[in-house]
Amino acid sequence: MKTIRELGTKLDTWGGRRKMATFKAGWAASTSPEIGFYSTPLTQYRYRLRGSGPTLVFSADPPMTLENYDALLDAFSPHFRVIIFELPAMGFSAVDPAYRFDFYETNDDVACFLKDVAGEGAILAFSCVASLCAIDLACRRPELVSRLVLLQAGDVAAFETWKAGRDPKGILARPFLGQWVMKQLAPKRMPDWYRLSIGRKDMLDEFVACACRSFEHGAMWSLASAYQLYMDPSIQLDKPGQPLLAFWGEADRSHPKQNVERARRLADHVDYISYPDLGHTPELEDPARVCRDLLAWLKQD
Repeated sequence: MKTIRELGTKLDTWGGRRKMATFKAGWAASTSPEIGFYSTPLTQYRYRLRGSGPTLVFSADPPMTLENYDALLDAFSPHFRVIIFELPAMGFSAVDPAYRFDFYETNDDVACFLKDVAGEGAILAFSCVASLCAIDLACRRPELVSRLVLLQAGDVAAFETWKAGRDPKGILARPFLGQWVMKQLAPKRMPDWYRLSIGRKDMLDEFVACACRSFEHGAMWSLASAYQLYMDPSIQLDKPGQPLLAFWGEADRSHPKQNVERARRLADHVDYISYPDLGHTPELEDPARVCRDLLAWLKQD
């Protein structure tokens, strides 16, 4: 099983060094003057940065790429120094062939990026599965995290339920087969994912067109490897001491309704804001409203 699992991850990491060079010199570097790259031992992170003030870091939620975040930057950058980055082996953040999607190894690598690009005391606005990374780093690297602002977040058990719902036949959970199927079907699977998860249906065409352009230029969506390795059901997360705000888009049909309450279990106290009309990415579907609510929450301190 270990050999098959290693072969599976190689499908998502193969040619990583070549991809790093290609992405840094090609289309992925040219879509905005704000695009930057930062290399750690395992990942060449692609990110955008705009604004000044408190540092607010968003994780791009694949298959979203940095090209989806123009309106968010317009809304948030007058108030924050905004950084948006693509996770390892997602979008155009190419990884070294040695990368293995391990939960703690990945989070430690993200911490390297945060330390040098964001600096200490950032507000982490991580989405979906990446919220587990934010919680872990808030506990193990508290100097990097002043506050947590999580989107469509849940605990480890919530994401086990989510995985089962999104992969009922267990195809993505099977080493090698899952990676092979994902590589073949990612562009076809993506529109269905958006139809299920986006609350603002008037934005579907925009999201799909953006993802199609990204896939045409080599964007990655290593969902099977993340399913099999990063989303480890044995993970035990501590509760962070930093203030935590959880945003939830109620129109997201990709998450079971019972997972809404799971975010409240992430810390001893969780402030909570929900949007009946928004879906999986409220920060993209109505960034001005989410920004206003975040600013109001910050003023409470």
